[in-house]
Parts: sequence; C-alpha cells; structure tokens
Amino acid sequence: MATMYVPDQNALSEESGGIETVSLGMYETGGEEGSGFHVFNVAADQYHRAEALQRTGAIDITCNLKQVTHGAMSTTSDRYATLIVMQWFFQPKGGRRISEATIDLLFEAGSGSGDIEVEKLSYLDTYSLMPTTQEETLIKGGDATVGIEQFVDVSLTGKWEESVAKTTSDAITLSGGRRLVNNRPPYRIATWTLSENRSQRSGIPASLKVGVLVSREDREKFFCKLALTCKTDFQTAAQSIFKKIPKDDPIIFQPNPIDKGTRPNKNVTYGNDELESINLDELCDVTYRHVIKDGQKAMI
Repeated sequence: MATMYVPDQNALSEESGGIETVSLGMYETGGEEGSGFHVFNVAADQYHRAEALQRTGAIDITCNLKQVTHGAMSTTSDRYATLIVMQWFFQPKGGRRISEATIDLLFEAGSGSGDIEVEKLSYLDTYSLMPTTQEETLIKGGDATVGIEQFVDVSLTGKWEESVAKTTSDAITLSGGRRLVNNRPPYRIATWTLSENRSQRSGIPASLKVGVLVSREDREKFFCKLALTCKTDFQTAAQSIFKKIPKDDPIIFQPNPIDKGTRPNKNVTYGNDELESINLDELCDVTYRHVIKDGQKAMI
C-alpha cells in the first residue's frame, strides 16, 4: 500500500516583516467543492492532464504540463523512466506580491508494490538571479568625559562617533531538491523554492519552468500530486483569499503508447531510451518579467 504524503494544511501562519504564509492547495473563501478553483480529470483515463493547477483571486497561479517523454534511463539500464517539464506562472494583481513559493511534486506508483524514484531534477542546489548590492553606513556614538580635580571640579565632555561602511548583496534565489516520504527511501518528492530579493521586496519571478526525471521498475501507470505553499504580503493573506483545501485530482501518467486515453495531451512522446543523459537545466527557465519593446506608439 502506497504511503501518503500530506502537505502542511495550515491556511495561515504569521511570519515576521508583514509576511503571511498561505498554503495553496486551495480555493477562494466561500467556494464550494464544485467551484472552479481546483482541477479535476475529465475521465478516469485522462492521462497527462495539461492543466495541472489553477488558482485565481488576488493572485493568479497556474501550472501547465509542457512536456512528457516516456522511455528508459539508458539502453543498459533495467529502469523505465519519464521526463516531465512543468511551466508555472505567478501573477499578483493590484500591487500584491508573493515573497516566496515552494512547489512539491509527490510521485506514487500505480500498483501497491511498484517502485518509483525521483532520479534528477532541474535547478538542484541553490541558484541566484538578478543580484543587487547596496551600501550601508553604521554610525556608533557615545559621550566621553575627562575629569580634572584640583581645587575646583572641571569636566570636559565631548561626543565621539565611529562610522563603519559596508557593502551588502542580495538576490532572488531558487533552490531545488529531492525529499523522502516519511523518511523512507527512495526519493519520491521533487521540490523547488523560489524566494524574492529581501532587500528589494519586489516579489518572485513571474514564471518558472522546471523538469524532473522519475524512474520505475515497470511500465504501469503512476501518479503525481501537486502541493504549493506561498508567502504573500500581509494584505493578501489578511483578506483570506485562499482558505479551504480542494480535492485536486492527481495527474495520471500512462507509459503505454497504445493507451492514449481521453483528451490526449499532444506534448507527450514515447521511446527515448537515453533519458538519463538529458541536461534538465537546458529545458528549463526562470523569467522575472516579460517586457514589450516599443510599447509606446504615436498616433499619426
């Protein structure tokens, strides 16, 4: 029987600096089970669902399945494998911001005895984006007193100050890693955390494309469950934009090329037996924002 991974269900937990933590397996306050803030499979055999996740409100968050390739780790390996690429979009509105977002992908085998493992993922380790530097000056001061005692009491008082200048640096950070479920091997969770530049407080990048390579001992169906936790500005969290936990359907992956299922995803391919050799970082991307050049035009 597969071990279940349960993400943190706390809707709000207070943080310092006017930041709130919001767990986004959620939909808008007042929404019911049938509302449109979570994603269902349209049928039991809908495989590789393209619309992985959607959350709308003061902050829109969407995730699309951009690429799936089924095959093997290598021609000499006895492990089957699947390469998965996902595109995430973070779109705050009206001056809102996300200061940090953590993505968790949990993989589960279709059969109780099946073995599945996260082999590789993009952006493993910690990366910096758009670094900044700033000058800071720290002034320390105090009063100094010199006393002279000879027939009369005379004191000379002065003020001293010490100025210390230093340069500090900061950046947007992206870190990725593999995690165990309930401390039991193998790794079945791929996770990424995207954090804003704390000195600038201007939010996280608008889009993040990530990739993961999972291996299996068989060609049976397997599942992926998504969890997302965001730290938002206080105003967004205080309005309780996200509260309840919806029941998103897991994404079902079907390595059998004959069984296309209902509403097939056109971004799925089969037969690559050298998936282990692919550099996942080359397939992925981080974009802070898109800029439209020549957006200002004069009327003639």
